[in-house]
Amino acid sequence: MNSAYDFRIIRVLRRRLNLTLQALAGRSGLTYPTVESVETNKTLPSLKTLDALAGALQISTSDLIGLAERRFVQRRTAKEEPRGHLSGKDKGLEKCRVARYDKGKLIRVIAEEGDHVHVMGLHEDVQEFCYVLSGRVELRIEDKTYRMGPDDTIFFDGLLDHSYTQLETGEYVTVHIPKDLRVFEKLLETKPEDESES
Repeated sequence: MNSAYDFRIIRVLRRRLNLTLQALAGRSGLTYPTVESVETNKTLPSLKTLDALAGALQISTSDLIGLAERRFVQRRTAKEEPRGHLSGKDKGLEKCRVARYDKGKLIRVIAEEGDHVHVMGLHEDVQEFCYVLSGRVELRIEDKTYRMGPDDTIFFDGLLDHSYTQLETGEYVTVHIPKDLRVFEKLLETKPEDESES
């Protein structure tokens, strides 16, 4: 089947709920062959079928369709970001390498002791993760300060004014996840498990 959608994501969602194909078929009111043919991309399902499957998987139909869009494997090279859309207050952009994924971003920062990175111009309405790979960094979020070292992580609202000051030469990665992606929030709430083929 040649389609812009990959419904193998149903297998991942089904397994997160500890459901067999038979159990998913029963929950959705569909036949086993129908569910199996959708999950293995042998057929393009109708909206009615997708609605039944989404209900059984405890997500919205639009979220299921969004997850099935053939975007699961994307590859980007992180690049230097142009200064054009940044304000005069932004500093340290030259330390950043950015990989963009629609509205999401991965930002790698390599900085020396004393370097300051404050690039609010890169932010949209996102949640932000930071993971310190090496060195020590001080993160200021509004009026609070957090000192972090290797393998320390933090998660916060990326629209809050924040900046990073390198206390010891090193590297960290920040990840921007758009707040409007309810699917990601649902997947983050679900306990991960082995997703090998069954």
